[in-house]
Amino acid sequence: AVVSTQSTGKRCLTVQEMIESEEQKPEFKVIDGLRYVVPYQFILRTYAKKRWFDQKILDVLVREFQAYPATYYQSALESGRITVNEKIVSDDYLLRDHDFIAHRVHRHEPPVIDQQIEIISEDEEVLVVNKPSSIPIHTTGRYRHNTLLKQLEASHAQKLYTCHRLDRLTSGIIVVLKNSHKAKDYGQLFREQKVRKTYLALCDGEFPSEGLSCSEPILQVSHKLGINKVDFENGKAAHTDFKRLHYDAEKNASLVLCLPHTGKMHQIRVHLAHHGHPITNDPIYSRENWARKSTEEFSAELTEVLFKKDDISDLIKLRDRETSQVPSANLCVSSAARSPEDGSTTPSDVQSETLRTENSSVSPAPNLVSGDGIKQAKNISVTPGGKFSLDGKLYEQIPRLSYDEDCPECNWVRLVPDRADMFIFLHAVRYELDDKVFVAPLPQWCPEKWIPSEFHDLLRIGKSS
Repeated sequence: AVVSTQSTGKRCLTVQEMIESEEQKPEFKVIDGLRYVVPYQFILRTYAKKRWFDQKILDVLVREFQAYPATYYQSALESGRITVNEKIVSDDYLLRDHDFIAHRVHRHEPPVIDQQIEIISEDEEVLVVNKPSSIPIHTTGRYRHNTLLKQLEASHAQKLYTCHRLDRLTSGIIVVLKNSHKAKDYGQLFREQKVRKTYLALCDGEFPSEGLSCSEPILQVSHKLGINKVDFENGKAAHTDFKRLHYDAEKNASLVLCLPHTGKMHQIRVHLAHHGHPITNDPIYSRENWARKSTEEFSAELTEVLFKKDDISDLIKLRDRETSQVPSANLCVSSAARSPEDGSTTPSDVQSETLRTENSSVSPAPNLVSGDGIKQAKNISVTPGGKFSLDGKLYEQIPRLSYDEDCPECNWVRLVPDRADMFIFLHAVRYELDDKVFVAPLPQWCPEKWIPSEFHDLLRIGKSS
């Protein structure tokens, strides 16, 4: 049923408000080397999907958008924070074709490491930059303004386009275009595998001195999560060559030059893990025993170890929501693939007591979810100084940057991420395309002395880029 706004006195969202929410300029705060976006009002919009037709809107919201509990959606529908066709509707409203759903939210973005974006090359059409780790390339999930493209558009005062991607935790070369025609042309080069790519990776163990040529097919186990593995029966063709550059016996780690000849998602990471040399700090593929299991065993164990769930569909749901209120502890922790947003400067006595009391009876320990990853802890406590201890590791709470009394996320506890968890040892160091060569500087984790002299020209060691 449609509820009359005249009788309720409540105001609906207007199209103009929706447009303005897209155009508002963000406010950034840099705190201890991390860049935060001050939480802001934003209007999420979508048309009803066919699979939603003739279903109650509350049922659809709870099932499809699991960031919030049913009680929040009930309140949002009643108050007009969620509308259909610019009208307030009851929670038993049946969705129909062409229904336009709008949801006013207080949007919280995860922080990224505050790093200057280094320009490698620029002309009238092409901009090539050295992407820092921790920052996504474009708007995705909970990231909107804390993205590479938004930052570059702000500094260049123009619309920019991408033609390829790097994972958020990966650093290195990104090619950005200044017009859509050039972006289409370059995108075709990437799709046709006419780009020669070179990466650096730091992986576990003593990598074979003679190198490896890997052609194991790769299957995407979860499209929404972007998790892949080698699968000889169902996987798609993939080929990566590896050359060992250095072996650190003390750390039992090898610096490897990676030459992917195909472009499957996580191809380098999956091939290295399959051969028993996962990237040292890879949050997904660093468990060697996953590499040689069947796809079914891999999915089951990955789900069990990371998410403590019984079915891969639950894992996908967790990834979709990207952040979640944690039952019992009501605590969200951010790290590598985890991203915090806000909270009060120090936990209140009530929050601290709640954590101590509720966790004393929790078994097994709750999953602590934030961003697009999960942090598990068996022992959670609050120190006298107001820090949170998770299995003995201390985290500070993120200071509250803004507050909306109708926003459930404003009352969640968010912890400052560990810098060591905001990157992986994988760096796109050299791209060759369109008769041009682009080389990025070495990452901080790769000392120049680790690069053999025969590779200095390839990586432009001792030369200006």
